[in-house]
Amino acid sequence: MKTIIEEKNGVVIVSVQGELDTDTSAQFQRDIEPLMERKDTKVEMDLSKLDYMSSKALRILVAFQQAVTRNGGSFSITKVTDTVQEVFDMTGLSASFLR
Repeated sequence: MKTIIEEKNGVVIVSVQGELDTDTSAQFQRDIEPLMERKDTKVEMDLSKLDYMSSKALRILVAFQQAVTRNGGSFSITKVTDTVQEVFDMTGLSASFLR
């Protein structure tokens, strides 16, 4: 799993590659944690190179979205693989995350 965080035109873009499973979720959480404290931040997440996402990773994304919006920011997932799309569809979270 690899997390790339960059800022372009006032938008923080988080790209995640590989597998986001039980073993890699803790590192992912550490990678994105600093963004949870920022005020008025627009975050877009690109999961187009994510091959797998566990339920633990999904819980991290829910907590991340809540923290970002609580701090006046916005969060959306802009690109996903078909496999990850299925996870969001099955959990009923597509409308909350995907743009």
